[in-house]
Amino acid sequence: MEQRHRLLRILEELTMDELPKFAFYLPATIPRGKRDTVSRVDLAEVILQYYPVEALDVTAEVLNKMPRRDLVSMLQGERSGVGPWGERTEEEREVAAAAAPPKLVTQQQLMRLASKVGKNWKMIGILFLGMENSRLEQIEEENPKNIVMQVFRMLYDWKNREKDKATAGHLYNLLNQEGVELDPSTYAFLIE
Repeated sequence: MEQRHRLLRILEELTMDELPKFAFYLPATIPRGKRDTVSRVDLAEVILQYYPVEALDVTAEVLNKMPRRDLVSMLQGERSGVGPWGERTEEEREVAAAAAPPKLVTQQQLMRLASKVGKNWKMIGILFLGMENSRLEQIEEENPKNIVMQVFRMLYDWKNREKDKATAGHLYNLLNQEGVELDPSTYAFLIE
């Protein structure tokens, strides 16, 4: 049976009360917004998007945490991946590498973005990046007359606060919201 069908079959075994719990235990590489769904089909698609090769392994780990070991036993013999369930083929390794979790935004990307943001940086920081005005004023004092360094410092603080969620794609999505006074071409490089 194809992996996607197995995954959907397992998700269909969960009750409506168990589904949010299952979504909660999914790895942090899957953004919270993508996990919060009541549709089993949508949830299966998200898991397959982030873990095309290891979807059943990830599902088994989550089910063990819930605990729904009865569903884990249903997966035995059907799981993909490495270890006692079999070695990956070269093709599976290539798919896994291509679908690796998104990488964190780099300092170079932050500096490139900082050079393009301009004087609306504080508004963007407060409204869309969740920064505190007091911290932005401190950044301003630390980097007088250098707006690019001020913006870079704000973005770097955001990256440190967000930790594993500070991906280029996540930053792109934040800046792509309605109301951000930035030309989309200034940050489009984040998803290239």
